[in-house]
Amino acid sequence: MISHNIPRCHFGSSGAVTKGGDRGKHRKDGAVELFTSTYENKIDRKGRVSVPAKFRTILEHRNEPLILTRSLTHACLEGMSSERMNQIADAIDGMDAFSEDAEMLQMIIASAQEMRPDSEGRIVLPEEFLSHANIDETVLFAGIGRSFQLWDPASFKARETKSRSAARDGQMPKLILKPRTPSGAGQ
Repeated sequence: MISHNIPRCHFGSSGAVTKGGDRGKHRKDGAVELFTSTYENKIDRKGRVSVPAKFRTILEHRNEPLILTRSLTHACLEGMSSERMNQIADAIDGMDAFSEDAEMLQMIIASAQEMRPDSEGRIVLPEEFLSHANIDETVLFAGIGRSFQLWDPASFKARETKSRSAARDGQMPKLILKPRTPSGAGQ
């Protein structure tokens, strides 16, 4: 059998073909970089807020813009990479296009806006986003894995208290951890 060392190629977010497959989307150990922890940042007079450096670094490694959309289920904003938004679009495309469920989920895409942080890592949050999330002077960024949320700090604290109380009262959802396969295995 003849073996050739041909590099894998994929289309990046800019449409350019790049060598090396998923480079930048995974850590050296093959794990996907996750948005974790919480950060609070003030909104300045011009309506700008600094995106946490850790979150910007993850997006920069992926060479992807920040996508923000209004949450369907909470008074918060959902932040993600364009890759994650494409996963959502693909899932919606797999549904009956005329179903009420698909129409409801399409609002995630309809309210989405691409944000590019300025040279100091700040973005401007549109007034309709601030109003939806009841955000006034301070934004709480909450990493939730492959995406993150932007909250009014008091609203997030109330949600956190409610969730932790429910878990202590025996309402903890069942979490099934599946074994991870190494990145690129079987290719």
